[in-house]
Amino acid sequence: MRQLILAFASSMSDISASAWNAVMGEANPFCRHEFLLTLEQSHSACAATGWTPRHLCVFDVGDILSDVVSTDKSLSPLAAGALISRQAAKHFNPLSLVAVMPLYQKSHSYGEYVFDWAWAEAYDRHGLDYYPKWVNAIPFTPVQGGRIGIHPALDSVEQLRVAQLLLLTLNRRLTSELFASEPCVLEQGDSFFDESELDEPVVDEADLDGSVQSAKEQGDSPISSWHSLFVPPSQTPLFEGSPNPLLKRLGTQFHWHNRGYRDFDDFLAGFSSRKRKNILKERAQLQPFNLKFHFVEGEQITALQWQTFIQCYQLTYLKRSGHRGYLTPTFFQQLGEQLAAQVLLLVVEDAKGEMMAGALYLKGENTQGQKCLYGRYWGTTVELDGLHFEACYYQGIQYCIEHGFQMFDAGAQGEHKVLRGFEPVEMYSYHNITHLGFRAAIADFVEQEAQQMQQYMAQMRAVLPYKKEP
Repeated sequence: MRQLILAFASSMSDISASAWNAVMGEANPFCRHEFLLTLEQSHSACAATGWTPRHLCVFDVGDILSDVVSTDKSLSPLAAGALISRQAAKHFNPLSLVAVMPLYQKSHSYGEYVFDWAWAEAYDRHGLDYYPKWVNAIPFTPVQGGRIGIHPALDSVEQLRVAQLLLLTLNRRLTSELFASEPCVLEQGDSFFDESELDEPVVDEADLDGSVQSAKEQGDSPISSWHSLFVPPSQTPLFEGSPNPLLKRLGTQFHWHNRGYRDFDDFLAGFSSRKRKNILKERAQLQPFNLKFHFVEGEQITALQWQTFIQCYQLTYLKRSGHRGYLTPTFFQQLGEQLAAQVLLLVVEDAKGEMMAGALYLKGENTQGQKCLYGRYWGTTVELDGLHFEACYYQGIQYCIEHGFQMFDAGAQGEHKVLRGFEPVEMYSYHNITHLGFRAAIADFVEQEAQQMQQYMAQMRAVLPYKKEP
């Protein structure tokens, strides 16, 4: 049996990039070390914005256990063959990294896209603290991907054991004895159903230099719960094998699937006549403006194109929400440098050849091995009817067809995607709640919500624009 040590990292910079990517894989761009490090270094995901890194790492001690124990007095037993340390993960970097879990301590629920605002409000009504909580997710990124990274050299039995150790560590971190023992009586009218879809940042970039609580200080705070978001189908067995049963929550997104289309017209040929005409009419309304659309691969994106795109992104967010967005300009600049091979920028030029809008995509693979295009961010300096759909949906579909991508994820929510050929897909998250009374109430909620979600997805499938099979 391997002798393992678990420790937390307060920054992606404390973890070797090559070691992280070896266990998380490099196919999904959002799970890569470069993406998460860029979020942190750009101050997009940091303590000041309510995302305190607490990445959980598992190291193989090999045959030097006695040496490690003699130098680390903070080690304590976790399970057979596993110890946990209060030392920072970087202390163990010379050892072999065998597993990781991207993890953050949250002081709010912004930027997650699995909405639990009503849960927090119910806690508050009962005089309890829902925050801080821990979130196993990619900040601001509602995309399925590995939430537990395990080195491929481990066999299936070892992988399951390591996953259980990671989940056991999170469960042990739910340390509030008061929450665990106090009964909860929900008042009449209390409900978890009208989930708010508010998902805006709580701090402006101008506030990033202010005084914030350090990650070390926040790391010692009691937490109410932990949550793993957008878990891919391939990893559901790892979470369902948790030492303590978890609450499984069903959600949905709308994805486009390439069924071997030759071109965009071939794709539309599968639509009913009326719905095909609607798409053609929608695209035609931009023709009088003589706009030009072209994709630029990451390495070819110029400094001026990046600068213009950032302005478009911030201006669009400002008009919609009164702030400049979650992501700082530094994030986009570093992303173009660190993940150039995965970055794709759609440049939209006006009749004079000047860039007036843009949409940023990333390329990768999902855990099923499908070649995927991910539409992430967009913006414009000019409001034109149909421009958002063209830049964020139709141009992405065309790119997938021309370059052989099997799946297109154009972002969370938006049932308007259905009439444009995007199909409902099940999304799952896992949750562990400390307070026994609230855990029971939330368990009842997610069960009822799942029934409603299945009905909703069936309704969405019924209005898909494709011709009905005879």
